[in-house]
Amino acid sequence: MKEQEDDINKEDNDEDYLESSIITDDLEKNTIDRRRIKKENFSKKRAAVESVFDERTVFQLNKLIINGPLDKIEGLISAGKEANVYLAYDRKGNEVAVKIYKIDRNTSKWMMKYIIGDRRFKKIPKNVAKLIFLWASKEYKNLKRAYKVGLNVPKPIHIKNNILIMQYIGSGKTPAPILKDVKNPKNIDELFQDVMVFIKKLYQKANLVHGDLSEFNILYHNDKAIFIDISQAVDVQHPKAEDFLVRDIQNIINYFNKLGITFTELEKFYYEVINKEV
Repeated sequence: MKEQEDDINKEDNDEDYLESSIITDDLEKNTIDRRRIKKENFSKKRAAVESVFDERTVFQLNKLIINGPLDKIEGLISAGKEANVYLAYDRKGNEVAVKIYKIDRNTSKWMMKYIIGDRRFKKIPKNVAKLIFLWASKEYKNLKRAYKVGLNVPKPIHIKNNILIMQYIGSGKTPAPILKDVKNPKNIDELFQDVMVFIKKLYQKANLVHGDLSEFNILYHNDKAIFIDISQAVDVQHPKAEDFLVRDIQNIINYFNKLGITFTELEKFYYEVINKEV
């Protein structure tokens, strides 16, 4: 286990350049090539409606389309308080998901409790945009940790400022639904076990606690659970990690109770997780 934790720490150190490059990027608006923006059809009216396409984000999207890895953005998959997710295509014609985090002061306030105390982030920027960039890189790192140990999360592909490109989960242009919207998921017992195993392995193998796990943050694809929205996930050494873990477990038990699953061993399961007894 120590060897695995050393690997994870090395991965974090190797990726420190990512944070610094994200934070120190030149964001001067007067460098935007407005003709290219127009060519890619990101209008100001659309930006206002969707609340994520400020000029800096449009500039970066434009660069990702012109220089790769993106070819085009197809349309909106979901809109949330933190970010919008879009269906897009890479240069090879494969579907990918593009998550664009909103650069918003009100949104950034609640993020602090998931950043302060996480040993991976010693310097926390005060600038709102830079904080959002850090938050986006946090999700990218969390996805890499979870994906590396074989958990069912979207594969992270690329990160730039507040734009995260990752594996698309769906069939053609139809995205996978969130578990909350699935009326009759199949094999409830097996699905419940898969979610509980995810909680345990995320803690024991990836050294992370999701922090906001519920039926709202699980996709249901090919009768399987795919776990998303782990930007708030914290390292297990975070001072509130165990509180977040208990909340995750309780959320999942509450949801599956409604589907007829009876589980009364929350405390026992909790200790199985934190004692790292697989």
